[in-house]
Amino acid sequence: MPGFVRGEWGIPIKSEMKVLWICGLPRQVQREALNDKDYGATQEWPWVLGHLPPPDGVELHIACRTARHTEPKDFLYQGAHFHLVPVKSRARVYCLFRFDWKYFQPLAERVQPDVVHGWGTEDAYSNVAMKLAPARHIVEVQGNLNTYKDRVKMSANVRLAAWNERWILKRAHHVAAENEYSLDSAMPMIRTRSVYAIEHPIRPDFLEAESADGNAKQILYLGNIEERKGIWDAIEAFRFGAPSDWKLCIIGEGALPLREKLGNLLARDDLAGRVIHHPRLKPAEMIPLMQSSSIFLLPTRIDTGPTALKEAMAMGLWPVCYANSGPQHYIQKFGFGNVARDLDVEALTEALRGAINSQPWKIPGQRKKIVAEIRPHFDRHQIWKELETVYQKIAGKQN
Repeated sequence: MPGFVRGEWGIPIKSEMKVLWICGLPRQVQREALNDKDYGATQEWPWVLGHLPPPDGVELHIACRTARHTEPKDFLYQGAHFHLVPVKSRARVYCLFRFDWKYFQPLAERVQPDVVHGWGTEDAYSNVAMKLAPARHIVEVQGNLNTYKDRVKMSANVRLAAWNERWILKRAHHVAAENEYSLDSAMPMIRTRSVYAIEHPIRPDFLEAESADGNAKQILYLGNIEERKGIWDAIEAFRFGAPSDWKLCIIGEGALPLREKLGNLLARDDLAGRVIHHPRLKPAEMIPLMQSSSIFLLPTRIDTGPTALKEAMAMGLWPVCYANSGPQHYIQKFGFGNVARDLDVEALTEALRGAINSQPWKIPGQRKKIVAEIRPHFDRHQIWKELETVYQKIAGKQN
C-alpha cells in the first residue's frame, strides 16, 4: 500500500513504506510547531524526536492524542506528518483503553499505513496499534510497569495500567524493546516469538556537540525530581562524597511538594552555593552544562533505558549509578562508568568519592574512544536501518 509524498521540488515520489506511530505529543513539538498552545503535552518524548527526520523511503505519520481541543489537526514537523487526535473520555483507564482505537480509526483509514507502531504497552498506544492493524502492528515496551511495581510505589491507576501491559504483551504479534535488558524483563509476559531489541536514538544535538573535556569539577543530575529517579540519594551522595570545591547541577522538574523539599535541602549550609537547579532546559541549554561537567549521577531505583544517561554518555560524562536495570546495562555494555550496590546510598557515596579521586575518564584516549563508540550506537541512521528491516518483515514486503 505505498503512498506518495512531495519531493524537494514538489514532485510526487513513490513512498516505499508508510508507517503510523501512536504515541504522546512531545512538548518540543507543541512548543515549536503549535505556538506553545496547550494541547496536553506533558513529556518531551526525546526518543521519538531522536528518530526525526525519517529516512528517504519512509513516509512517517505520528498520531498523538489530545484532550485539550476538539478538532483534529495535521501538520508537518521535521519530515514527519503529525496528527492530533482528540480523545475526550476521562474514564479510559478504567476501561483499560479498549475503545481508544475508535478515535484513531478515521485517520488510519485515510493514511492506510503498511505498519502501525504503538509506543508503550502500559497506555493506550499499543492497544490502538493492535486494533488498527491486527496483523501488521508492533508494540514497544517502554517502562515495563510490571517490573517497576516491585520497586516503587504505584497508584491504583498505575496498577491498572500494569494489568493492561500484561494483557497487551500476551496478545501482541510483534514486540520491540529499546535494549536487551528491557526485552528480557518483558519476556515472561510475551507469547509471540517475533521480538526485537532495537535501540532508541538520542537527539542529534548530543551526537554533534563537542563532548566534555573531563576537567570540570561539576557533577550533573538530569531527571525528574522524584524518588524513582534517585534525586534524594544523589544529593546525599554529593553532600558526603564530593569535595567542597565540586558543584552539583540538577536539571529536572517535579510536583510542587517535591520542589519545595528540594529547595529546603539546597538551602542547607553545607549545600548552599554548591548546587544549582534548572527545572526545564532545551537541548541547546543543556549542552553547555554537560560540557562543564565530568560526572553524571543518576541513582535511579529502576529505569528501562534512561534517555538522560544515554545523552550524558554520548557527551563523555562518567556515569555513577546503582547496579540495576537499564543504567547497569549501559555501563557494562560500554565499560564506562561506576555502579554501586543497589539502593545502598552509602555504597553510592563511596562510588562517587572513588570516581572523583581516581578520575578514570582521564586515562589517555579513554573518554574520546568511548564517545566515538557510543555515539553511533544511538544514531538514528543506524537505528532506522533496523526498524525498516522489521517493518518490511511485518508488512510482508521483505525480498
